[in-house]
Amino acid sequence: MRHKVVRKNPAGWAGITPEGYREGAIDGAARHTLIGARKSDAAQPGPTIELRYFEVAPGAASRLEKHEHEHTVIVGAGAGYAIVGTELHEVGPHDVVYVGPLVPHQFINRADEPFGCYCAVTAVRDASQQLSESELDALRASPAGSVMQPGAFRDKISV
Repeated sequence: MRHKVVRKNPAGWAGITPEGYREGAIDGAARHTLIGARKSDAAQPGPTIELRYFEVAPGAASRLEKHEHEHTVIVGAGAGYAIVGTELHEVGPHDVVYVGPLVPHQFINRADEPFGCYCAVTAVRDASQQLSESELDALRASPAGSVMQPGAFRDKISV
């Protein structure tokens, strides 16, 4: 692919079928893969990044996870919480969040409307990891402990 234009429409993006954390399921969070795709090898054709848009329903959250790859997240709509490490941040449209390697993170909708964010990651990347009990204990003891949802999508596959 040398170029691509993806048009936004009222239902999402033209030609993009929303998925959940698990293919075919949308249960609190919808993932729209806008550019690129996950690759197992950098030699595979296609973009070296994958750009997704996640829409989190009111009261729902993304998975509480960590992984070796980094994320750049740009809030597109709504109001949410970003848990990054043990820090808790209120975020809204156009805020940018960087998540470094192996930093626990979660995004939580804190409003009565959908919360959406763009997320750029490398196409070749590791699978998500669950947090250790000591990491969960540190989060519980931090300001993030009052809003974190450790069970959100815990049994789902990596995105």
